[in-house]
Amino acid sequence: MTEAHAIPRSPDTGLGQKTRGLARASVTGVFWNLGNMSASVILTFVVFLVTSRALDPADFGAVALAAAIISIVATVVPTAFGEALLQRKDLAPAHLDSVFWMALGIGGLMFGGITALAAPIAAWVDVVEVRAILPVLALRLIFDAAATVPTALIARRMQFRYVAIRTTLANAVGAAVCLIMIAQGYALWALVVSQVVNSLIAMSVTAIAARWRPRAAFSREAISDLARFGLFTMGGRVLNQARFDQFLLGLVLGAPALGLFYFARRLFTVLRDATVGVFSPVTNALMASLQADTDKRREAYLIASFASAGLAFPVFGGLFAIAPMAVPIAFGPQWTEAVFAVQCLSVIGLMAALGIIQASSIRYLGRPDWWFRYQAVVQLSSIPIILVLYPFGLNVIMVAMAVRTLILWPLSVRMAQNLLDIPLSTYLRSLRGPALGSVVMVVAVLALPYGAPDIHGGGLVALQIGLGATIYGGVLALLSHRQIMGILAMLRQRRVAS
Repeated sequence: MTEAHAIPRSPDTGLGQKTRGLARASVTGVFWNLGNMSASVILTFVVFLVTSRALDPADFGAVALAAAIISIVATVVPTAFGEALLQRKDLAPAHLDSVFWMALGIGGLMFGGITALAAPIAAWVDVVEVRAILPVLALRLIFDAAATVPTALIARRMQFRYVAIRTTLANAVGAAVCLIMIAQGYALWALVVSQVVNSLIAMSVTAIAARWRPRAAFSREAISDLARFGLFTMGGRVLNQARFDQFLLGLVLGAPALGLFYFARRLFTVLRDATVGVFSPVTNALMASLQADTDKRREAYLIASFASAGLAFPVFGGLFAIAPMAVPIAFGPQWTEAVFAVQCLSVIGLMAALGIIQASSIRYLGRPDWWFRYQAVVQLSSIPIILVLYPFGLNVIMVAMAVRTLILWPLSVRMAQNLLDIPLSTYLRSLRGPALGSVVMVVAVLALPYGAPDIHGGGLVALQIGLGATIYGGVLALLSHRQIMGILAMLRQRRVAS
């Protein structure tokens, strides 16, 4: 049966992809995401800072282990079909209804299973707190499933202001709940409940903003239309979000060591969201809309790569340089042992800045199968790394993971270049300013303690940050003047158009 006969589509559905004003919508989207991320990162960082000071690595490890279990179970819930709704050019109401009921039904089943099995799971991992944490944290499975279709509709329409409002409000309410519970002496539960509240608020705001309600209808033909992209994307989420490494580290190294890793990963995630997170939703929607416009998608790729690197390179490079002194001062001496893991994830963060742009290009230009296989190699290689190296401790495992990423990352660069037909020299030239600026910055920051031996503690860290920002800004302005002026011209056009 052909798609036209299987899924009738009304001309009045309003479900078509945005095809006009893409540059303006993209710039506007970056602005909304930037404002959203600024507020969200501040809130998330405050919560992270307070909980890190209130909890020790063992408590962090217990929550991390429960979160890893929920993440593994969540991969069975087909929320990834929301991206198939975004990617599909000809979308009908039956696609929306079918994805909604499929995701919500499977999410509800997984919640019931986790609740019933919480006690034996806690006994198996030998962390008693997991028994009480799992049923509460599993509520996210239902809330995230219910948000699948509304989230896809908002992204499809490139209405990024709603994404910003949703995320900021969810983080604000979650942060308020967390801080109140910490003040009442429930620090561990504050870390758990705030995640559930965040998910609930995000679902509610998204549902209101999308202005869509599901019908009591389900179509296997509609699911079949979305299956290829949806299943590959779902497979990618299994690899990216299942947290097999986190779960395995908890089993072989115990909750305290897992707590150190979880602390480092959360700090990495906050900074990643503050930098490359600004561009991710916009790049996904833009690449999906530019599948037939070769020249514009090349330009979009180079601009997005430069902007992402321009934000992320100095952040992760700077973190690598100041982590030995800044982490104990900011979060407490109990996290001194996590410094090396933070530095290794900083190295990975430099590649993640570009990898997220490559992922959007590869997946939304018709090769989700290739991206899935690449992610499979990257993520599943963590399993043998942990199993072989755990007798040597967490630091050796972190080095191996960073080296693994350095070796495999060029493969995604080459694939994106092939799809976009961009010469390697052109791509590298677009990154010259952020790369060289970050190198000069890191060298200066590392040398500063030797040039100012009388300055210590927080004063030295503040001076390092100020010096690094000044040097990086100067080098970037010198080497990337033309790119910066081009982006500023786009912003001026946006003001005129608005």
